[in-house]
Amino acid sequence: MESCDPIPEIQYRAPTVKESSIEVLDLALFRSRLEKYRFDPYQPHKVTYFCFLYITEGEGEHWIDSQRYPYSSGSIIFIHPNQVHAFDPGDRPKGKMINITPEFFSSSTVNTRTSYFALLHQSLSVSPVLPLPDELNESCRVLLSEVKKAQREEGNDDVLAQLLFFALVLKLARRCGSHNHGLSKRQMARFEQFLTLVETHYCTTREVSQYAQWMHTNYKSLNQLCKRCSGKTAKQLIDFRIVEETKRKLLIEGLSVQQAAFELGFDDTNYFNKYFKRLTDLTPSAFKRQCEG
Repeated sequence: MESCDPIPEIQYRAPTVKESSIEVLDLALFRSRLEKYRFDPYQPHKVTYFCFLYITEGEGEHWIDSQRYPYSSGSIIFIHPNQVHAFDPGDRPKGKMINITPEFFSSSTVNTRTSYFALLHQSLSVSPVLPLPDELNESCRVLLSEVKKAQREEGNDDVLAQLLFFALVLKLARRCGSHNHGLSKRQMARFEQFLTLVETHYCTTREVSQYAQWMHTNYKSLNQLCKRCSGKTAKQLIDFRIVEETKRKLLIEGLSVQQAAFELGFDDTNYFNKYFKRLTDLTPSAFKRQCEG
Protein backbone atom coordinates (compact mmCIF):
# COMPACT_ATOMS: atom_id res chain seq x y z
CA MET A 1 0.00 0.00 0.00
CA GLU A 2 1.40 3.35 -1.02
CA SER A 3 0.30 6.92 -0.46
CA CYS A 4 1.92 10.30 -0.97
CA ASP A 5 -1.16 12.27 0.04
CA PRO A 6 -1.29 13.83 3.52
CA ILE A 7 -2.13 11.22 6.15
CA PRO A 8 -5.46 12.04 7.81
CA GLU A 9 -5.29 12.19 11.60
CA ILE A 10 -8.38 10.69 13.19
CA GLN A 11 -9.56 11.96 16.56
CA TYR A 12 -11.72 9.94 18.91
CA ARG A 13 -15.36 10.93 18.55
CA ALA A 14 -17.84 9.33 20.89
CA PRO A 15 -20.95 8.08 19.04
CA THR A 16 -23.06 8.57 22.20
CA VAL A 17 -22.65 10.17 25.61
CA LYS A 18 -22.42 6.72 27.19
CA GLU A 19 -19.55 5.83 24.86
CA SER A 20 -17.59 8.96 25.70
CA SER A 21 -14.38 7.05 26.52
CA ILE A 22 -14.68 3.57 25.04
CA GLU A 23 -16.58 2.36 22.00
CA VAL A 24 -17.14 -1.31 21.19
CA LEU A 25 -18.25 -1.37 17.56
CA ASP A 26 -19.20 -4.40 15.49
CA LEU A 27 -16.96 -4.64 12.41
CA ALA A 28 -19.92 -5.34 10.11
CA LEU A 29 -21.61 -2.16 11.37
CA PHE A 30 -18.34 -0.27 10.90
CA ARG A 31 -18.17 -1.34 7.24
CA SER A 32 -21.84 -0.42 6.66
CA ARG A 33 -21.08 3.18 7.68
CA LEU A 34 -18.13 3.75 5.32
CA GLU A 35 -19.86 6.45 3.27
CA LYS A 36 -20.41 8.51 6.45
CA TYR A 37 -16.71 8.70 7.32
CA ARG A 38 -14.58 11.69 6.36
CA PHE A 39 -11.63 9.40 5.67
CA ASP A 40 -11.06 6.10 3.86
CA PRO A 41 -10.33 3.30 6.38
CA TYR A 42 -8.73 1.32 3.55
CA GLN A 43 -6.06 4.00 3.09
CA PRO A 44 -3.37 4.89 5.65
CA HIS A 45 -4.71 7.02 8.50
CA LYS A 46 -3.28 7.98 11.89
CA VAL A 47 -5.29 7.47 15.07
CA THR A 48 -4.84 9.55 18.21
CA TYR A 49 -6.39 6.89 20.45
CA PHE A 50 -5.99 3.20 21.23
CA CYS A 51 -7.70 0.86 18.78
CA PHE A 52 -8.02 -2.89 19.33
CA LEU A 53 -9.46 -5.14 16.64
CA TYR A 54 -10.92 -8.36 18.01
CA ILE A 55 -11.27 -10.90 15.18
CA THR A 56 -13.85 -13.60 15.91
CA GLU A 57 -14.12 -15.06 12.40
CA GLY A 58 -12.09 -14.69 9.23
CA GLU A 59 -8.50 -14.15 8.25
CA GLY A 60 -6.47 -11.64 6.28
CA GLU A 61 -3.86 -8.93 6.75
CA HIS A 62 -3.89 -5.59 8.51
CA TRP A 63 -1.52 -2.80 7.43
CA ILE A 64 0.32 -1.02 10.29
CA ASP A 65 3.24 1.37 9.84
CA SER A 66 4.22 0.16 6.35
CA GLN A 67 4.01 -3.54 7.21
CA ARG A 68 1.32 -6.14 6.65
CA TYR A 69 0.47 -8.39 9.58
CA PRO A 70 -1.52 -11.60 9.02
CA TYR A 71 -4.33 -12.41 11.42
CA SER A 72 -6.87 -15.21 11.82
CA SER A 73 -9.92 -16.05 13.91
CA GLY A 74 -9.41 -15.52 17.61
CA SER A 75 -6.84 -12.71 17.36
CA ILE A 76 -6.42 -9.24 18.82
CA ILE A 77 -4.72 -6.54 16.73
CA PHE A 78 -3.22 -3.66 18.75
CA ILE A 79 -2.95 -0.14 17.29
CA HIS A 80 -1.72 2.55 19.67
CA PRO A 81 -1.93 6.37 19.43
CA ASN A 82 0.05 7.93 16.55
CA GLN A 83 0.35 4.70 14.61
CA VAL A 84 -0.74 4.68 10.97
CA HIS A 85 -2.88 1.77 9.87
CA ALA A 86 -5.30 0.66 7.16
CA PHE A 87 -7.82 -2.10 6.61
CA ASP A 88 -7.50 -4.46 3.64
CA PRO A 89 -10.48 -3.94 1.29
CA GLY A 90 -10.37 -7.63 0.34
CA ASP A 91 -10.94 -8.85 3.92
CA ARG A 92 -14.33 -9.08 5.61
CA PRO A 93 -13.62 -10.43 9.11
CA LYS A 94 -16.23 -10.60 11.84
CA GLY A 95 -15.52 -9.17 15.24
CA LYS A 96 -15.29 -5.93 17.17
CA MET A 97 -13.40 -2.65 16.96
CA ILE A 98 -12.63 -1.25 20.40
CA ASN A 99 -11.70 2.45 20.41
CA ILE A 100 -10.39 3.86 23.70
CA THR A 101 -9.19 7.33 24.66
CA PRO A 102 -5.79 7.67 26.39
CA GLU A 103 -7.62 9.37 29.27
CA PHE A 104 -9.74 6.24 29.75
CA PHE A 105 -6.56 4.19 30.06
CA SER A 106 -5.10 6.62 32.57
CA SER A 107 -8.16 6.70 34.81
CA SER A 108 -8.52 2.93 34.54
CA THR A 109 -4.93 2.54 35.69
CA VAL A 110 -5.76 4.50 38.84
CA ASN A 111 -8.90 2.51 39.52
CA THR A 112 -7.31 -0.91 38.97
CA ARG A 113 -3.86 -0.08 40.42
CA THR A 114 -2.11 -1.66 37.47
CA SER A 115 -0.29 -0.62 34.32
CA TYR A 116 -1.01 -0.95 30.62
CA PHE A 117 2.63 -0.72 29.52
CA ALA A 118 2.64 -4.35 28.31
CA LEU A 119 0.06 -3.49 25.67
CA LEU A 120 1.96 -0.35 24.67
CA HIS A 121 5.11 -2.39 24.33
CA GLN A 122 3.25 -5.11 22.41
CA SER A 123 2.60 -2.73 19.53
CA LEU A 124 5.97 -0.96 19.77
CA SER A 125 8.44 -3.81 19.58
CA VAL A 126 6.57 -7.11 19.39
CA SER A 127 4.03 -8.33 16.84
CA PRO A 128 0.85 -6.21 17.08
CA VAL A 129 -1.22 -9.36 16.41
CA LEU A 130 -1.87 -11.54 19.44
CA PRO A 131 -3.44 -15.01 18.87
CA LEU A 132 -5.77 -15.96 21.71
CA PRO A 133 -6.13 -19.45 23.18
CA ASP A 134 -9.73 -20.69 23.41
CA GLU A 135 -10.23 -19.75 27.06
CA LEU A 136 -8.94 -16.19 26.58
CA ASN A 137 -10.94 -15.86 23.36
CA GLU A 138 -14.10 -16.67 25.31
CA SER A 139 -13.14 -14.21 28.08
CA CYS A 140 -12.66 -11.50 25.47
CA ARG A 141 -16.08 -12.14 23.97
CA VAL A 142 -17.85 -12.16 27.33
CA LEU A 143 -16.09 -9.13 28.83
CA LEU A 144 -16.65 -6.96 25.76
CA SER A 145 -20.32 -7.91 25.85
CA GLU A 146 -20.44 -6.89 29.51
CA VAL A 147 -18.78 -3.54 28.69
CA LYS A 148 -21.60 -2.84 26.22
CA LYS A 149 -24.21 -3.77 28.83
CA ALA A 150 -22.57 -1.52 31.43
CA GLN A 151 -22.70 1.42 29.01
CA ARG A 152 -26.44 0.93 28.55
CA GLU A 153 -27.20 1.03 32.27
CA GLU A 154 -28.78 4.11 33.77
CA GLY A 155 -26.40 6.32 35.73
CA ASN A 156 -23.35 4.84 34.05
CA ASP A 157 -20.26 6.77 35.14
CA ASP A 158 -17.60 4.75 33.26
CA VAL A 159 -16.25 3.01 36.38
CA LEU A 160 -17.93 -0.34 35.71
CA ALA A 161 -16.91 -0.24 32.05
CA GLN A 162 -13.35 0.58 33.14
CA LEU A 163 -13.17 -2.33 35.55
CA LEU A 164 -14.61 -4.78 33.04
CA PHE A 165 -12.32 -3.62 30.27
CA PHE A 166 -9.24 -3.71 32.45
CA ALA A 167 -10.08 -7.24 33.56
CA LEU A 168 -9.60 -8.03 29.88
CA VAL A 169 -6.48 -5.87 29.64
CA LEU A 170 -4.87 -7.78 32.49
CA LYS A 171 -5.58 -11.08 30.77
CA LEU A 172 -4.18 -9.80 27.46
CA ALA A 173 -1.11 -8.32 29.14
CA ARG A 174 -0.25 -11.69 30.65
CA ARG A 175 -0.54 -13.24 27.20
CA CYS A 176 1.64 -10.59 25.53
CA GLY A 177 4.83 -12.26 26.64
CA SER A 178 6.92 -13.25 29.60
CA HIS A 179 9.08 -10.09 29.59
CA ASN A 180 6.91 -8.51 32.31
CA HIS A 181 6.95 -11.53 34.60
CA GLY A 182 7.86 -10.60 38.14
CA LEU A 183 7.99 -6.84 37.55
CA SER A 184 6.84 -4.53 40.31
CA LYS A 185 4.17 -1.92 39.73
CA ARG A 186 6.82 0.76 40.11
CA GLN A 187 9.00 -0.82 37.42
CA MET A 188 6.07 -1.02 35.04
CA ALA A 189 5.11 2.58 35.72
CA ARG A 190 8.69 3.77 35.22
CA PHE A 191 9.05 1.92 31.93
CA GLU A 192 5.73 3.33 30.82
CA GLN A 193 7.06 6.80 31.71
CA PHE A 194 10.14 6.19 29.57
CA LEU A 195 8.06 5.07 26.56
CA THR A 196 5.92 8.21 26.92
CA LEU A 197 9.02 10.42 27.01
CA VAL A 198 10.42 8.71 23.91
CA GLU A 199 7.13 9.26 22.08
CA THR A 200 7.23 12.95 22.99
CA HIS A 201 10.92 13.73 22.39
CA TYR A 202 12.40 11.24 19.89
CA CYS A 203 12.59 13.93 17.20
CA THR A 204 14.63 16.24 19.39
CA THR A 205 16.95 13.96 21.32
CA ARG A 206 18.38 10.46 20.96
CA GLU A 207 20.58 10.65 24.04
CA VAL A 208 19.77 8.12 26.76
CA SER A 209 21.43 10.38 29.33
CA GLN A 210 18.84 13.09 28.63
CA TYR A 211 15.94 10.68 29.19
CA ALA A 212 17.64 9.47 32.38
CA GLN A 213 17.91 13.06 33.58
CA TRP A 214 14.21 13.70 32.89
CA MET A 215 13.40 10.59 34.92
CA HIS A 216 15.73 11.62 37.77
CA THR A 217 17.86 8.49 37.38
CA ASN A 218 21.15 7.57 35.71
CA TYR A 219 22.13 5.96 32.41
CA LYS A 220 22.90 2.55 33.93
CA SER A 221 19.69 2.34 35.95
CA LEU A 222 17.53 3.32 32.97
CA ASN A 223 19.22 0.69 30.80
CA GLN A 224 18.68 -1.96 33.46
CA LEU A 225 15.00 -1.00 33.68
CA CYS A 226 14.50 -1.21 29.91
CA LYS A 227 16.30 -4.54 29.62
CA ARG A 228 14.28 -5.95 32.50
CA CYS A 229 10.98 -4.80 30.98
CA SER A 230 11.59 -5.39 27.29
CA GLY A 231 14.85 -7.25 26.74
CA LYS A 232 16.20 -4.17 24.94
CA THR A 233 18.40 -1.29 26.01
CA ALA A 234 17.07 2.25 26.25
CA LYS A 235 19.06 3.20 23.14
CA GLN A 236 17.62 0.28 21.18
CA LEU A 237 14.09 1.39 22.03
CA ILE A 238 14.81 5.00 21.04
CA ASP A 239 16.42 3.85 17.78
CA PHE A 240 13.48 1.52 17.09
CA ARG A 241 11.04 4.43 17.39
CA ILE A 242 13.11 6.62 15.04
CA VAL A 243 13.48 3.88 12.44
CA GLU A 244 9.74 3.22 12.48
CA GLU A 245 8.99 6.91 12.01
CA THR A 246 11.56 7.14 9.21
CA LYS A 247 9.77 4.33 7.37
CA ARG A 248 6.44 6.11 7.80
CA LYS A 249 7.77 9.37 6.44
CA LEU A 250 9.49 7.78 3.44
CA LEU A 251 6.74 5.36 2.43
CA ILE A 252 3.49 6.81 3.75
CA GLU A 253 4.08 10.55 3.60
CA GLY A 254 6.30 10.31 0.52
CA LEU A 255 9.03 12.56 1.91
CA SER A 256 12.50 12.70 0.45
CA VAL A 257 15.41 11.41 2.53
CA GLN A 258 16.49 15.01 3.18
CA GLN A 259 12.99 16.01 4.33
CA ALA A 260 12.69 12.96 6.61
CA ALA A 261 16.09 13.65 8.13
CA PHE A 262 15.15 17.26 8.87
CA GLU A 263 11.78 16.38 10.44
CA LEU A 264 13.45 13.76 12.64
CA GLY A 265 16.01 16.22 13.97
CA PHE A 266 19.06 15.22 11.91
CA ASP A 267 21.09 18.21 10.69
CA ASP A 268 23.43 16.05 8.60
CA THR A 269 21.82 13.88 5.90
CA ASN A 270 24.97 11.81 5.54
CA TYR A 271 24.90 10.97 9.23
CA PHE A 272 21.18 10.16 8.94
CA ASN A 273 21.96 7.73 6.09
CA LYS A 274 24.67 6.01 8.14
CA TYR A 275 22.43 5.90 11.22
CA PHE A 276 19.56 4.25 9.34
CA LYS A 277 21.84 1.80 7.52
CA ARG A 278 23.51 0.74 10.76
CA LEU A 279 20.12 -0.23 12.16
CA THR A 280 18.49 -1.72 9.04
CA ASP A 281 21.38 -2.71 6.73
CA LEU A 282 19.89 -0.39 4.08
CA THR A 283 20.23 3.31 3.38
CA PRO A 284 16.93 5.22 3.49
CA SER A 285 16.98 5.54 -0.31
CA ALA A 286 17.63 1.83 -0.79
CA PHE A 287 14.87 0.98 1.67
CA LYS A 288 12.42 3.20 -0.19
CA ARG A 289 13.37 1.72 -3.58
CA GLN A 290 13.04 -1.80 -2.21
CA CYS A 291 9.54 -1.17 -0.87
CA GLU A 292 8.32 0.74 -3.91
CA GLY A 293 9.79 -1.78 -6.33
